[in-house]
Amino acid sequence: MHLLASHYRSEFLATPQLIRFDLTEGHGGFEPTLLIKARTLLLKYIVQGVAMKLSFARLGDRLLYALKVKDDDTKPGILWSILERDKEKAALIALVQGESCQVFLFNELAVNLAWASLPITADENLTEMIAGIATGSADHVALKTEASVILDRFHDDEMGDGDIIVVDLPNTTAWNPIFNQFITSHATVSPIDLFASDEGSQQEQLAIWLTDSLHPLGIYHSPQIPKGRGYRELADVLLSYQHGSILIESKALTIFGRDSLPSRTKLARNVSGHITKALKQLRGGIRRLNDGTPVSSKAGVQINVERTQPVHAIVLIPDLDLIEDREAFGIELIQGFTKDTGGFLHLLDVAELLRIVQAAEIISSHGTNTSPIMAFDYYLIERTKKACQSGTLCIEVLLRFADE
Repeated sequence: MHLLASHYRSEFLATPQLIRFDLTEGHGGFEPTLLIKARTLLLKYIVQGVAMKLSFARLGDRLLYALKVKDDDTKPGILWSILERDKEKAALIALVQGESCQVFLFNELAVNLAWASLPITADENLTEMIAGIATGSADHVALKTEASVILDRFHDDEMGDGDIIVVDLPNTTAWNPIFNQFITSHATVSPIDLFASDEGSQQEQLAIWLTDSLHPLGIYHSPQIPKGRGYRELADVLLSYQHGSILIESKALTIFGRDSLPSRTKLARNVSGHITKALKQLRGGIRRLNDGTPVSSKAGVQINVERTQPVHAIVLIPDLDLIEDREAFGIELIQGFTKDTGGFLHLLDVAELLRIVQAAEIISSHGTNTSPIMAFDYYLIERTKKACQSGTLCIEVLLRFADE
């Protein structure tokens, strides 16, 4: 299943959310296929069978297509793309001809987690709309402003006379799970399962998948510290190397197992409380490191933790867009945390953590003496400076080299 998106992999890893049509070879020959790459949180809504719609519109000589996922009544999620390949055209024509569509779901790490075969009935007018459209690489950034006008109409259900074609997707919970396992540098198994009931553990596993390659044997899931006659968790993830340490406290939001599916608006009301709890845990974890408390792995092996440098403290949440009161996570909190702990505070979602890991790997590859974990440490410090300049922890940062 991973090979299905191999020729899209760089695009998938560079973009947090997008959709792509393709014509791929299946058991019965070539089939129209829809690839959906989205944040794990949005994927959970999809597999719970929320309403979804596709829209198609001309954008000059190009074709814009978008997917609306009704994860919220007032602010539903929208993923979009500009058609670039002839196979995308062929897939859309096949849908008009009545063929079922194979739909594959990918998370932030471009890992294929589920698939389903959906009967999508496309309007015959779509054939006319795509006739003569240009293909080839499209500059999505340059076209974003023009595309936003159409996407806003789709968002508000304002359709014109044939200038936007809308297709309803069938509601279904009949998704086929795909189980993925990653063997860590400690030779432990880290599983990813979109349908797992322990949603908190699954977000922690995503953090392990992302950071494990930064410093082999220096990444620990659920490190332990003494408490009374037993032990308790120091943090969800610990990274430590000769020049510093990083603590990650992951806070997922429960979607499965509820009596009713919560809207994103309701989740947004809950996320601040989760962050507050994570801050308390990180402050306590740094105090334990500063007072010399011994730390061991889950297997009971003593960990040599670097304690002399300021600790990076990361709160990991599903989606930064859930935060409505960004002023609550401003300069006062940043400076107060540093004053109290001597460490640096970061607020990330999985997509932003991926960007930082990618940036660290790129920085490391440009040098001769900089390891990925050193570059990761450096980039977090630079990101803290940007957060202070912006006056909030709720930022997204992209790496750019002056000569590129």
